[in-house]
Amino acid sequence: MTLADLEAALTGDRLMSLDTDARERPSQGEIAQLAYCFYEIRGGTDGHDVDDWLAAERELTHHYR
Repeated sequence: MTLADLEAALTGDRLMSLDTDARERPSQGEIAQLAYCFYEIRGGTDGHDVDDWLAAERELTHHYR
């Protein structure tokens, strides 16, 4: 993972290029994708799946508003 990938994952920018189709919330797939990026950034350490999911949901929801 490059520094650009890391920055994009942390800000959700990697997914923000997707068309939101006028939805008010991100899809579960988008949240899962960003949550997995957070998991990879942390080095694949287990035990933070709920935190990663909630952080990804929060970050993406912010971009939908």
